[in-house]
Amino acid sequence: MNKFFRKLFPRSGFSAAQKMLFRRIGQSVDRWVREKGFTKTLPTVGEVAADIGIPADQLNVFVRLRSRKTVLAWRKDLRILEARRLLMEYPDLPVATVGEMVGIDDKSNFKRQFADVVGMPPRLWREKHSRRTENPVIP
Repeated sequence: MNKFFRKLFPRSGFSAAQKMLFRRIGQSVDRWVREKGFTKTLPTVGEVAADIGIPADQLNVFVRLRSRKTVLAWRKDLRILEARRLLMEYPDLPVATVGEMVGIDDKSNFKRQFADVVGMPPRLWREKHSRRTENPVIP
């Protein structure tokens, strides 16, 4: 990957200091996710890292190791996961409002990103999944 990555995580295994650093980064990232920091409009990796409170290169390495994705792709997945929850929890909420709530202000951009991750537009996804929960099969 890069010099920072090779220095932080050499092939020979992780030192105690590296494990501690990884754990601290993980705690910061997990706190940011719990607080729904991914819903903020932060256009660059540097701004995401600053919001979390860690250097951008460390965030890049951490997210790649944990999710095998780039920081922005990982954040997009978090946003869409939250959008799916909101679409189910609030069935009368307009799709555009859900997009805004997860940090994607442009309706067409939200629809595109949602379809990229889920495979269908948010409105269709909501309809498909709300039918399953409205009429549960009782044995």
